[in-house]
Amino acid sequence: MDTILFPLMLAALAKLDNPFCESLLKKCLKKLQLSLLTQTPNSNIPPSFPQKLSNDFLSFLPALLRSKNPEIASRTAEIVGAATLLSLDMNERVVSDAEILKGLVAALSSGSKRISMAACNAVLDVSTTLIGRTRLCDFCVVEKLMSEFLRVVVSPAKSVSLCRTDTRDSISPRIGLTAGKLPILVLYTAVTLINSCNLKNLSKIPRELRKTFLNYLKELWRNVWAQMLLIDIVDCSQGRYYFSNLRTNHLAESIFRLSIDLDQNPIACIFELVKKSMFGPSNSDFEQFMLCYWEDSPCLLRNHLQTSNDHEDIFNPLVQSLNCKGTVDSLLSSILCNLVSCPPICSDEFDILVFLEEVRDKLGCPMIYGQDIRVIKAVEEIYVLKQGSLKKEVHFFKQCMNSFISGPKLIDAVAIQQCKEAHREGYTISLRGMEFRSEYISAIADSLAALFGQPSVGANLYLTPPQSQGLARHYDDHCVFVCQLLGTKKWTVFSRPTVQLPRLYEPLDCILRSEDDCVESKHMQFLLSEGDILYIPRGCPHEACTVTDNSVSTADDGSTGFSLHLTLGVEVEPPFEWEGFAHVALHCWNHNHKRSPDPSSLMGTLNFISVYMLHVAIRLIGDHDPKFRKACMVAAIPLHSLDLNRKMFSYVINKIDRESRYLEVFNRVQAAIGNNEDIWKQMKWIQHLFLLGEMNDEIEWNYSLTEFRDYISYRHMEVEDAFVQLKSKFCRDISFEDACQSFNKVLEKYKKTRKQYMSGMLSLHCT
Repeated sequence: MDTILFPLMLAALAKLDNPFCESLLKKCLKKLQLSLLTQTPNSNIPPSFPQKLSNDFLSFLPALLRSKNPEIASRTAEIVGAATLLSLDMNERVVSDAEILKGLVAALSSGSKRISMAACNAVLDVSTTLIGRTRLCDFCVVEKLMSEFLRVVVSPAKSVSLCRTDTRDSISPRIGLTAGKLPILVLYTAVTLINSCNLKNLSKIPRELRKTFLNYLKELWRNVWAQMLLIDIVDCSQGRYYFSNLRTNHLAESIFRLSIDLDQNPIACIFELVKKSMFGPSNSDFEQFMLCYWEDSPCLLRNHLQTSNDHEDIFNPLVQSLNCKGTVDSLLSSILCNLVSCPPICSDEFDILVFLEEVRDKLGCPMIYGQDIRVIKAVEEIYVLKQGSLKKEVHFFKQCMNSFISGPKLIDAVAIQQCKEAHREGYTISLRGMEFRSEYISAIADSLAALFGQPSVGANLYLTPPQSQGLARHYDDHCVFVCQLLGTKKWTVFSRPTVQLPRLYEPLDCILRSEDDCVESKHMQFLLSEGDILYIPRGCPHEACTVTDNSVSTADDGSTGFSLHLTLGVEVEPPFEWEGFAHVALHCWNHNHKRSPDPSSLMGTLNFISVYMLHVAIRLIGDHDPKFRKACMVAAIPLHSLDLNRKMFSYVINKIDRESRYLEVFNRVQAAIGNNEDIWKQMKWIQHLFLLGEMNDEIEWNYSLTEFRDYISYRHMEVEDAFVQLKSKFCRDISFEDACQSFNKVLEKYKKTRKQYMSGMLSLHCT
C-alpha cells in the first residue's frame, strides 16, 4: 500500500492549491484512515495493508495537521489517533516525533470546531500509554487545552447534569453540560491530561492560567456537588446536555492537582493570634503552660469571662460563618451540605501522586459514614463506679458499621435529613478532618502545629443535643484542646492511670473498671461555656455531656441546650517523640562518622548489625521510660525551650549510654522470633531518612530476624564488642545541632505532603 498511497499523497501535497490534487489527497487520507481503523486484533486484514505507518507517512503528518482545510486537518488528526492505538511501538514512534506533537497543538487552537474536536480525540488516543501522556505533558499540551477551553466556553458552568450508565457511576457519575460538544470534549481532554501530570509539569503551567481555569472548575464543581447531594441523576440520552466520559472523580482530581502547590488560602498566618488567644499575650504564658500542664495535667486555658476583646478570639470568625441564629436543623444543613469525603492519607506518605492514584476512583464523593462522620450516643449502663457509670456507644446508622456487608454509606441529602432526626433523638454528630474542610480551621491547626513543633494538628467538630452524651468515657492517644463554640458542656477528666503516655497507632487499652481506678481525688470537672478552651493530655480518660438549666425550657427541635465544640488534637507521630529524635540522631551520627564504606566487608557488616541493635535498644528504653515518649519540641516556634531541649537531649543520650545492653537486645530478638513478631514495625519510619539523602546505604528493614540472630550467634564476641564500641562513640560524639538539622528535614518532609493534601481538599470544599 505504501507504494501506491505514498507517491499519490506526495504529488497531491506538492500542488495542494489545485482542486484535483486536494480531492486526491482527501481520498488518500480516507483510504489510509480506513486501513488503520480496520486493524484490530480480531479483524482479517489483507496482507497489502500496512500494520504500521512508515516513516514516510509520519513525515507528512505535521504539515497536514496545520492545513487550513478542515477535512484534511481533522482526518489527519484522526489518523494520528488511530496509529497510536495500533501498538505500543507505534504509539512511541508517533509521540517521539516532536513535529507531530507540535502539529497537534496547532490543530487544537485552529479555530475550527471540526479540527479541534478531532485533535482532542487524537490527544486522548495518544494518552492511552504512559509515554504518550508524558510526552504530551512535556509539550505543554495541557496549557493549550486549558486556554482553548476558556476560549470556547461561552458561559459559566451553571447548567450541569449527571448521569449513570453502569455500576461505576454509583459513586462517580458522568457530567453533562449544555455548553456544546466541543467545550465538554476539550474539558474532558484537559482534565485527562492534568490527571496524568507530575508535579513538575503542573508547576510549569502559568500561574494566572491555572488560577483562571481552576476557578472555572470550582464553579463547575459547586453545581456538580449540588446535583450529587440531591442524587439528581438523569438519562444520558437527554438531548439538552452533552456528555463525554468526564466523571465527577475526574473533575475532583483535577481541582485537587491544580491546587497542590497553589496557596489559595486567603487567611493570613495567624500564629501569633492563636498563641495569644489560647495561652495568653506573652511568651511566659505559653512557657508556663508547657512547664505545668503539657502532657501532664488538664487545665482550663481561657475563660470567656476573662476575655472581652473579640479581635483576639480566634474562633469568632468561625462561629460567625455558621448559621447559628436559626434552628439546629438549619445549623446542621449549613455544615453537612458542604462537606466532601476526605480519604485518609498515611502520615508517612511522601508522594501525593501515589496517594491520588490509590483514591482517584473515590475522590470527590459525599462523606462516608465511619470515615468522615459518625452519629453516636453513649447509653446503657455497663458498670457502676463511684463517679457514675460507664456507657457504651451506639450508632444511629447501625448497619453502616459493617461496610464489608452493606458497602459504605454516603451522606447524601436523604442521610442529612436522617442526621437531623438522629440529633433530635439524642445523637451527637461527630465530624472528622475539619482541618481539611475549613480554611479558617486549617489556619488555626497549622499555627498550633508550628507552636508545638509537630507536622500537623487534627480537628473534629461535635454537635451534641440537650441532656446527651456522645462518646463514652475514653482516652486519646493525642493531646486535645476542647474549644467550646456554642452552648455549654460539662466535662469530667480523670487522672492518667499510668505514667506512660499512650502512643499513636498503639492499641488503646480498655478503661479500667475497678473503683480504685477512679477514686474521688483523681478526677476534675469543668463546665465549658462559649469561648472556653479545655486542655486534656493524652492518656487521661474523659467524658462529656450537655447540661440544661431547669429554669429554661428546651425547644422540641433542640435549638436550645445543645453544644457545638471543636477539638484540636496534637498528634505526636513516632519520629517526633524524644525516642524518635534519638533514632534520627543515631542515623545522623552513623552517616557522618562511618569508618567502613564497604558494607560487604566484615567491619561494614559489624557496623550495620551494631547500628541495627542500637536502634532496638533505644526502642526498648522508650517502652518503659516516659520521657522518651514525650513530644520533642526541638522544632517548636518560638524556640522558648532551647535550654530545656538540650537538657532533655543530654538525658536521652545518657540513658542510652547507661541502659543499652547487648544481651537485652539479643534476648528481645529471640523472643520476637518465638512469638513471630515484627520488632522493626514501629521503627520502619527510619527508612524515610534515606529519601532525604541522610545515608548512602539503605538498611534492609525486611531483614530476616532468624538470619539476624544466627549471624549474632555465630560472631557473638565480635558483635558484642562492636556494639559496645559503637554505642560509646555515638553517645560521646553525637552533636545536638547535627541531630536537629536531620530532625527538621524529617519534619519538613512530613509537613510537605500533609500541606499538599490540605490544599487539595480545601479546594474541593469551595461550595
